[in-house]
Amino acid sequence: MKKTFLGIGILIYIIAIVIVIMAFSVVRVWNRLNRDYQMVEGSKSHYSAALSTCTEKIKGVWEIADQYLNHESETFKAVAEARSGYRAAADAFEQAMSGNKGSEELTKTGADVVKAALAFRIQVEAYPQLRAVETARENMRNMEEAVNEIKTALDDWVTAIRDYNTYRGSAWPSIVGSFMGKFPSKLEYYQGDITKLNVDELNPQKTKK
Repeated sequence: MKKTFLGIGILIYIIAIVIVIMAFSVVRVWNRLNRDYQMVEGSKSHYSAALSTCTEKIKGVWEIADQYLNHESETFKAVAEARSGYRAAADAFEQAMSGNKGSEELTKTGADVVKAALAFRIQVEAYPQLRAVETARENMRNMEEAVNEIKTALDDWVTAIRDYNTYRGSAWPSIVGSFMGKFPSKLEYYQGDITKLNVDELNPQKTKK
């Protein structure tokens, strides 16, 4: 009789140990699935944020480019007009000199040359301040960083999905996970952009047309 009670006690003890081990195992599986699932969601959010940031940078690139191109166009036009005015004033002064014009005519044409020269100088001095090419390069560097961030975020997202699916599909996690509605048996891999990125639509000049 004692042996029977002893055997039952040992059996109950073993069953208790097995239950405790299984409970710890289930908790461990839950924690791992929860961690991997949150990692997937976080990576997805990071990718979405990176795409949004890149979109805003593209808008900024268009805006800055338009501003500099307009400024450069206006300055080039002003420089060309100033150069043309100076050339015309200089020709008029040379003609006045060669035509033996009076002092009044020479003074007038000479003053016109000085005015034209000053106007030309003002425009030329403004020219070195134009940074359209440098600005374009800087914007392209920013764009490259944004695109790289998107690629990194996308790689992290895909890796997180792979890790989740691999663990969720394993034997014990698959059995335990089947009783956990929170964690799907499989997450679909990235198939396309969360937000359609249309570069032309981000160009304010094309949008106005």
